[in-house]
Amino acid sequence: MRHKKISVVIALIAAQGVTFNVWADHSKNSATPPIEEVYVTGGADAIRTMPGSATFIDADAIKEFDSTDLNDVLGQVPGVYIRFEDGYGLRPNIGIRGATADRSQKITLMEDGILIAPSPYAAPAAYYIPNVNRMDAVEVFKGPASIHYGPHTVGGALNMATRAVPSNTLGELSATFGTDNYQKYRGFYGDTIEGDNGHEWGYWLDALRYSADGFKELNQQDTGFVRNDINAKLQWKNEISQYPQTLIIKLGYADEDSDETYLGLSDADFAENAVQRYAASANDAFTSEHKQVHVIHAIDLTSNLTMNTRAYNHRFTRSWDKFDGFWEPPEGCGALADCATDIQDVFAAAHSYPVEMGILRGEVNSRQEYEKIDVTNNAREYGSEGLEVTGDYNWQFNTIENTTTFGVRYHRDYVERDHSPKAYNMIDGQLVYDGVERENKTLNKSEADALALYASHELEWNKLKVTAGLRVEDIDAQVTDYQAFAEQKNDAIKKRSDTVFIPGVGVFYQLYDSVGLLAGVNKGFSPAVAGSGAEPEKSINYEYGLRFSRGDLTADVIGFYSDYSNLIGRCRVSDSGCESGAEFDGGEADILGFEFTSDFNIALNTSLDLPISLVYTYTDATFGNSFVSGFSQWGTVIEGDELPYTPNHQAKLAVGLDADTWSLKTEAKFTGKMRELPDQGDYKAGEFTPSYTTLNVAAHYMPDDNWDILLAVENIFDKQVIVSRRPFGARPNQPFTVKAGVTYQF
Repeated sequence: MRHKKISVVIALIAAQGVTFNVWADHSKNSATPPIEEVYVTGGADAIRTMPGSATFIDADAIKEFDSTDLNDVLGQVPGVYIRFEDGYGLRPNIGIRGATADRSQKITLMEDGILIAPSPYAAPAAYYIPNVNRMDAVEVFKGPASIHYGPHTVGGALNMATRAVPSNTLGELSATFGTDNYQKYRGFYGDTIEGDNGHEWGYWLDALRYSADGFKELNQQDTGFVRNDINAKLQWKNEISQYPQTLIIKLGYADEDSDETYLGLSDADFAENAVQRYAASANDAFTSEHKQVHVIHAIDLTSNLTMNTRAYNHRFTRSWDKFDGFWEPPEGCGALADCATDIQDVFAAAHSYPVEMGILRGEVNSRQEYEKIDVTNNAREYGSEGLEVTGDYNWQFNTIENTTTFGVRYHRDYVERDHSPKAYNMIDGQLVYDGVERENKTLNKSEADALALYASHELEWNKLKVTAGLRVEDIDAQVTDYQAFAEQKNDAIKKRSDTVFIPGVGVFYQLYDSVGLLAGVNKGFSPAVAGSGAEPEKSINYEYGLRFSRGDLTADVIGFYSDYSNLIGRCRVSDSGCESGAEFDGGEADILGFEFTSDFNIALNTSLDLPISLVYTYTDATFGNSFVSGFSQWGTVIEGDELPYTPNHQAKLAVGLDADTWSLKTEAKFTGKMRELPDQGDYKAGEFTPSYTTLNVAAHYMPDDNWDILLAVENIFDKQVIVSRRPFGARPNQPFTVKAGVTYQF
């Protein structure tokens, strides 16, 4: 099948080449330059008439708090849910409109319109995501527009756009320092050199490094991280040739070394000291490397037809030594016996397991085999590569403006897992390796080939804009269990194939100059992985609402309803009672709610503005049937139970003051209660995260066009609550934090 797909792609590219020649004779007088960077939403202005909901976050908004945590930036987007984990956003958990947030596995993640998750088809849990601090914009879009950017269309998509090559010499140096020895350094330099006959050569170099000692306490050890991110962009373009075109080559390298763990705290220990870490996590460490090559080409074949080609290659390796529970108890050792059980059971009733809790804290020594600490190195190698060709053809029929968009993408990705455990005794507060070699927990390779084709048509007539499209995904996946293969088991290699048609349609109507109406419907889809007995995740998604814009006031109210015919849950290594990568059918689910956003700018005088913004999301997400699942995050489900980690209410209010040489911004973020297990009615102790509000302030002073001095305070009142108990125990949000920085641009 793979060879068949490659042949199809070659044929389609050849067909595009024929198209080039067909239009060649008609494009000699074309003066339309190809677009160097295309935001998938079209940019902030285009969103106002887009037949679908979207949010555009520009570079100024990212720089407001000098954000390195994508979670903080996404607080400006309605309909997005975050499950916090480490407090620094090293591995975000992002969900859109009820799609599970767990490791951002149900949304399409992109950089410059290119799939960027390590293995979006074969293993979609995203353990890598680009650093938002180096981005020029972040776009989130939902509804019918998402069918262009599969495979995951159940919730929406997120695109991170890198900086364009500057037309003139531009340099930038910045340094930021903060609480817990936070340090961030960034250098940027770029230029464009004009040549003969309209040729231009441009480039930029961008280097970013940031680190912290960590805000958690662990026997005088650091609990922080170091991240490096180096990128280069090379560009050639000619806007006055017969066929105006642009060629971009983008190279990137990123690495991370962090003392991060999945191990949290018991509720009682959290109440005593929310930032402590148990001695059992002392050996936990995450290291990774990410390499990428992007080649992007755009050409105007006529004044009406633009073709774009994107080729990409990514390699991501990670090694994570992390606490994975107690060593396997002997057969017959149950919850009533005096031995360690599943770590989640221990945390659920910590008072019943004084020995186990004492070992975790380092207060009790290991005595039995089943009192040893399991530290597993979850080593993985990921790869993804692909080629995508798209075209946009603009034409007019009478008074109707038409745009036809079409594209084809061949994509291949894989992950190789090598999970090797070690057992440690807790001796006088220290982890001591027992010296015994253990069998691998996991040794396999998952891979997938996907051929995607899509076409859409947009027509604009007077005040009406209609977009309709269809995406087709043909996916072949395979998982090879090397341990089972060595034992010559029949199920050592498991395969699956899926072909799915994903239609969507959106409508926007400018009812009045200040009021627009929108509505849309699309099919939601998220593929199941090879070896899974589950069906792919499927839904029908509806949205409807209005946009208001008058002067300095804009407001959007958009309702949404996702009717799931099948919800799937995916087991991770940290989940108990299931094999990593196993998937479970959850059946029907209903996710509905509405999103409200508003921006209002009040001119206090000729040089002082008062900008105000409000973002609010209401969500009601419930299971549509009763069942018993082997997926520990679900368990026994009763029809009407609410989905885990989906708050009913969340909001952000921001108020600022903007002057010529200074600015001040205050923002309050509210996150409502979230269930951690499916349930309804009253919230049960230990099975939900509480609602909380944090207050942040950022001040900028710009004495001239070259300098920008920042002082930011986050979580001013040091509000710390349990934001998650998954996978192993309670974990806090980031505490009171101060950052001071300076940026010099030349």
